[in-house]
Amino acid sequence: MAPIRSLSGLTGKTQVLGIIGHPIIHSLSPPMQNAALQELGIDSVYVPFSVEPNQVEAAIAGLWALG
Repeated sequence: MAPIRSLSGLTGKTQVLGIIGHPIIHSLSPPMQNAALQELGIDSVYVPFSVEPNQVEAAIAGLWALG
């Protein structure tokens, strides 16, 4: 999988987008979405979140808490 983005390019205003799944390593979404975001100059990063099926509800609650 291609690197997501250099951490030095992330700011407090960088929007975090992503995909939840398990297993998630096979997903082609992060490199495709990050290439598009970078090409469009959008300050966002798209990351895979590996979440076990029995933890999905807790993971989503945690994401909501982050805003």
